[in-house]
Amino acid sequence: MEKIFEIIDAPEKEEGGDPEVGIGLRLTIGSRHIRCPISKFCRSYDELEGEVQGIIGGLDTLLQEAKDYFAGPPSVASDLGLSSDMEPEAIWSILARIEEEDLFVAGFNGLGEELRRKVAEFILTQCNIFAGNAAVFSARYEDATGRLE
Repeated sequence: MEKIFEIIDAPEKEEGGDPEVGIGLRLTIGSRHIRCPISKFCRSYDELEGEVQGIIGGLDTLLQEAKDYFAGPPSVASDLGLSSDMEPEAIWSILARIEEEDLFVAGFNGLGEELRRKVAEFILTQCNIFAGNAAVFSARYEDATGRLE
């Protein structure tokens, strides 16, 4: 990996005063090189070390977010007892009873795409789309994605 972090001097350092440095990113935009501070400017090693530890903590948080992202959303569908081997009617019988709209949407969206489309076809052709969760479904269903938005 290319070295992108640098120690940078404070831009408004007092003449003859204590040295102040911070951590910065070296950005290259076209042929220009820019230093962008990402920490406060410090007057001691210990203070700078605290800033570096804060940056490391922030990066650790980003790694956890990335791990969660790549793992995918938690399976609300399985928590509701929905599975890929169920018939669309059986799935709808469970979804239709959910009172909380966010849980209803998450349960439907947690199904695989092919199954979502089969359940959608069942709802749109066999259910009264003007009442209950079928009405919520018909208002929020996006055919292009096969998901409730």
